[in-house]
Amino acid sequence: MQCSCNKIMKYLIVFLGSSIAGDDAAGYDVYMRIKNKTKARIAYLGTDLFKLYGIYEGEEKLIIVDAVYGIEDVIHLKNEEIFSIDDKSEGMHFLSAIEALKILKTVMKKFPEEIHLIGLPAKSFEKITYDEKVINKAIKELKKLIE
Repeated sequence: MQCSCNKIMKYLIVFLGSSIAGDDAAGYDVYMRIKNKTKARIAYLGTDLFKLYGIYEGEEKLIIVDAVYGIEDVIHLKNEEIFSIDDKSEGMHFLSAIEALKILKTVMKKFPEEIHLIGLPAKSFEKITYDEKVINKAIKELKKLIE
């Protein structure tokens, strides 16, 4: 886990994804682009959203940046729009980020009041199919939330 942790802020931005798994690298790519260009508290969590449990410090707003399969363009979802997604794991040893977030909401004593998901379209684990335009659009959506 890599963390750029300044003093406690109103929001925490976490980036999910694998830097070596095709489109799943989208969150990592956004993280690499902004990690030295923001004063926001940010953390790259790899593919394990449960790491949030150990780094959360009471921020009011949580922003998650991740690849999302089945979408055609960058999306921004908030609160119940996220929790109403019926995302189920396809295998016994794989847990979706949405399922992990629902579990964390249940078990954490303190949980952010406001949750945002910036989703980048993903189509392949083998190769990167998104382009610079998609990354830039995700960064623009992110900046709207933190500036």
